[in-house]
Amino acid sequence: MAERPRTTHRVSRLAAACAALVATTLAAGPPAASAGPLPCLAPTSATLNDEGAVLKWQLATYRVTTRSNFWSVVATRGSQGWDSDIALFGPDGCLLGESRQGDFIPADWVAFDNNSGRLPVGAYATRVLSHSGNTNPVKYNVQFVAGGRTLSTSTPAVDQPIGASYLDWTVDIRDVYLSNTATYTFTATGGFSSLHLLGSSATDPATWARTRGTAVASASTPFYDLDRPQTVTLTFRPAQSGWYGALFVRDGWWGAPVTVRVAAA
Repeated sequence: MAERPRTTHRVSRLAAACAALVATTLAAGPPAASAGPLPCLAPTSATLNDEGAVLKWQLATYRVTTRSNFWSVVATRGSQGWDSDIALFGPDGCLLGESRQGDFIPADWVAFDNNSGRLPVGAYATRVLSHSGNTNPVKYNVQFVAGGRTLSTSTPAVDQPIGASYLDWTVDIRDVYLSNTATYTFTATGGFSSLHLLGSSATDPATWARTRGTAVASASTPFYDLDRPQTVTLTFRPAQSGWYGALFVRDGWWGAPVTVRVAAA
């Protein structure tokens, strides 16, 4: 298992200036939701902490802050027929990625990579949007997970719980180091809906934020009943060695405890 890199990210002068401009808008209310192109410089109206899924009744743009070199994720899931979408903005205030899945499930999420040579650690903004065609009153869960935990091939599943830090959760994420000389099998068991592996390249900024459609590998559970423990197996051989994100998604309100085992061959 490789050691976590200890690095300090440098933000360009332009990015720092944009970030300062974003900071001046923190007291502003959220802009109206739009299905069209999203602008740079998204004003934030509230802070979203890493504390699990939070139920909301108003559209808003939230400030989130990362503090270490890991993958992190923002996510939303609609409730009672209302369909929420999500967008992520970088420290420069410009769009990094967005997810506009149809229907109130599956959950919409954008994961982003703060590992060495990727996005800088610091303040980001995430905006919850109304999906086209909504008629029900606004009601959704929104969650931010600041990366900081890893998976290991030498650790048993019972010692690698997912979502255990939260009362309610929609997503949880772990960094896992994968070598291009091995094939890995992820075996996850419990009340969850899907598992996604996320990868990025230091030379391609377009890969530093990922959505469901750009995961390098995915697997879903066969049943929606999350109180019934289910097992998903995902096998993957990486083309390049490095720190990948393992993202777990729960489309329901609750479910059986989740654990994961990673084996290399």
